Amino acid sequence: MNVIEEKKKKRHIHRPLLFTGIILVIVINVAAWAAPWISGKMGWENWCDWYAEHVNPVIVAVFARFGNLFSFSIGELMIVTAILLILAFLILNILLIFIRKHKGYRRFCRIYDLVIAYITVAICLIMTGNCTIYYHCSSLPVNEETEERQYKVEELQALRNYIVKQCNEYSTKVERDENGYITYDGDMQEQARNALQKLSGRYPRLSGYYPDVKHMMFSGLMSQSYMAGYYFPFSMEANCNANMYITNYPATYCHELAHLHGYIYEDEANFISYLACIGSEDPFFIYSGYLSVLSYVDNAYYEAIGEDAEQYLANERISEQVLSDDIFLLPETWKKVEDKAILSTDTVNQASNTFTETSLNLNGVSDGFAAYDRVTGLLLRYYDEELY
Repeated sequence: MNVIEEKKKKRHIHRPLLFTGIILVIVINVAAWAAPWISGKMGWENWCDWYAEHVNPVIVAVFARFGNLFSFSIGELMIVTAILLILAFLILNILLIFIRKHKGYRRFCRIYDLVIAYITVAICLIMTGNCTIYYHCSSLPVNEETEERQYKVEELQALRNYIVKQCNEYSTKVERDENGYITYDGDMQEQARNALQKLSGRYPRLSGYYPDVKHMMFSGLMSQSYMAGYYFPFSMEANCNANMYITNYPATYCHELAHLHGYIYEDEANFISYLACIGSEDPFFIYSGYLSVLSYVDNAYYEAIGEDAEQYLANERISEQVLSDDIFLLPETWKKVEDKAILSTDTVNQASNTFTETSLNLNGVSDGFAAYDRVTGLLLRYYDEELY
């Protein structure tokens, strides 16, 4: 074998490796999409459920435990690195148009492009294994007897008034400073872990290891995107916005950690977070849990009665204190975010919404952002025969 043939062999060996990776991504995704249908038709166990129950705990125990060794968000660092790699890819290949005759530069670009190709395939594989598969798991069991039941406005009204009443009550049980802002001197990370572990008796997948939720450095952008938290599958980390008002943290911690344990749908993560928080013995966590679903249930009821203000006002009133606590950011925090912002909040929010909506649609969540609202349906089923 001469030198030229040996070089060609080394060059072409990358093609089957990349092709194999691409085929593997496609096969796993097709199998995941088909799993619920096959399970329903054949009566077999949904293999995505098996994966979430048996493989996910191993992934979490290894990668999330490793990530927890670092105080900063590895996922956030990965995002910055990815942006730089993409920019370099574009610049290098644009420059290649003008300096094609330089053999050393052409060779460097080929190597760099090959590295990017391998990274892209690896990203697709990790995304599939740590996120996409969970979109095809069976629905969260809430109340099998009420799965097909349609609820009346009066039942939604009862749920809404119950949530409002609990919020009003627990708003008086939390510690506050001289300005009326809530304070908390406990360990929120530990409380969130304990609350979810306690719930594992009902949902076994919630057992196992839990890392700390990382507060992101780029929380300004998260705030402009109105994003409370983010599960990053490539580092198996739960991240949250460091700018939020304190009432958001318990529910956000539990929500993102639920994603980490394979409950990827937003309504299910909202529901698990709610149950974990109100099942805690900590009044602050309980209050956060009720607050986390208040707007979903309240808005659903208001829409159900045709936005009839008179009928709405005849119900349990949301106290002024609760309205003050049920906020994303404090006004002074918003001002700091806006002062430091490079882009307008409208621009960042629109871009974030488009990305999130597209991501949800690609994973089979056809109603996009409305998926968050479906927690109201889960709550109606959960409280069936208890409130109505």
